[in-house]
Amino acid sequence: MNTNKTSRFADETHVAAPLGKQTVRGVIVSTKTKETDYGPSYKMTVKVQTPAGSWLCWGTIPMGLFDEADKKLENVEGWIVALRGCEVQFTATLEAGSDAHFVFVKRPTKATILTVPEGKARQPKPWDEGYVEPLAAE
Repeated sequence: MNTNKTSRFADETHVAAPLGKQTVRGVIVSTKTKETDYGPSYKMTVKVQTPAGSWLCWGTIPMGLFDEADKKLENVEGWIVALRGCEVQFTATLEAGSDAHFVFVKRPTKATILTVPEGKARQPKPWDEGYVEPLAAE
C-alpha cells in the first residue's frame, strides 16, 4: 500500500519495478512534450499493473507508437494527447528511479499499441483500403 496519504494514489499498492532489459506492457497515463536545444522530445509515463500491485516507467515515446497511432487512432488534439489511455507494449532497458516503483525507460524498441480506449479508435475514411460506404438512411 502507498504510505503517502496525501497522494492521489493512496489506495494503490506499489511494487518494485524490474530493472534491466524488459518487455513492458501497460497503459499510457501521461504524455508531454519537452523542449530541448535539439528540438522537441516526446515523453510518456506508463503504468504497469501486476497481480501484486503497480509500478511506473517514464521515458521517450518510441517512434513506432506514432506510426501505430496513425493507423489506429483519431488525431483530434495531436498524437501526444491521442496516445493517453492506450495499452502499449515495448522492449526497453529500465533504470532505477527515485522510488522502487518508478523507473526510467532507455532505448525503447518494438513498440505497439495493443488496445485503444473507446472513442479514440480511428474511423475508416473513404480513401482507406477496404473502406465500405455506410448505408444511407431511408
